Amino acid sequence: MIRWSHPERDSDLPAPLRDHAVSREPIAAGASTALLERLVLPGGRRLVSKHIAAELDWMMRATNDSGRAAELWVSGAMDRLPAVIDPALVRIEDGWYLYMEEVEFHRRGTRFSAEQITRVLDALADMHAAYWQGPPAGLCRLGDLLTLLAPERVASADPGFAEFVRGGWELFPELVPSEVADAVLALLDDPSPLVATLELHGLTLLHSDPHFGNAVLLPDRLVLIDWSLAAAGPPAIDFVWFLDQSHAFLDASHDEVVELFLRAEDGRVQDEMLDAACLAQLVNTGWQVRHWLDGEDSAAHRANLDWFVARARNAL
Repeated sequence: MIRWSHPERDSDLPAPLRDHAVSREPIAAGASTALLERLVLPGGRRLVSKHIAAELDWMMRATNDSGRAAELWVSGAMDRLPAVIDPALVRIEDGWYLYMEEVEFHRRGTRFSAEQITRVLDALADMHAAYWQGPPAGLCRLGDLLTLLAPERVASADPGFAEFVRGGWELFPELVPSEVADAVLALLDDPSPLVATLELHGLTLLHSDPHFGNAVLLPDRLVLIDWSLAAAGPPAIDFVWFLDQSHAFLDASHDEVVELFLRAEDGRVQDEMLDAACLAQLVNTGWQVRHWLDGEDSAAHRANLDWFVARARNAL
């Protein structure tokens, strides 16, 4: 049974779509263990299918997710999503099968100007404004989001990935000042003090994973896929994730991007609010630090880490 469909993208397509494909090819799902497939339909149209099921995806189990990426649309909660944000959805079927347009992501080495960065941040700000102080039900809790990759919680993931994450956390205290490392590791065990501080800054709908592995900037909109971790929190949480994960794409300094963000949010965020968000980002991604500093562009990653650590120290 079709539970939701895009009125233009879904015209005249058969149901259920997965049974009418002439070919189906598995797609890697990254850190998630969700089932992704590339479908080719009669006539050559290509879609991506995602099967949302907690028994398949450890991240769903870790964030008490019963099908968030489908339920938000089926319930009508996403009717307020501004047109400038395009989730690329075509249809949602029973059993929580999501079908999306196949997205061509920006190639490695792509650089974004200040004007393009502004367009990304403006699109996110339009979403934050639409749900400001009224996020829908069923979103990921902020504490679950921040501690998703804590060593004990990632244990249910793929064993190789879990070991990769644990190895990063073991080295984290060697790479940042002790007062920051101690605070981050304590918040992994109990994020409630930081969550309480962040929630004082106002709540809205967060995508929670806006970076150029999930986003494509087009002339008239921002295509933004993968809403499984959509959460309720302050806009700065989306921003620090975008900046941390995308800084290598940006032709602007961190402080310049902060100014663009504050301008886009039009009073919903003040500069000092970013300190707590930067601390939250270290709680969320501190395990990645070792792997960034060992890889390509290590100088840029070191500078990025130092900027986040400096802001996080202010929060402490």
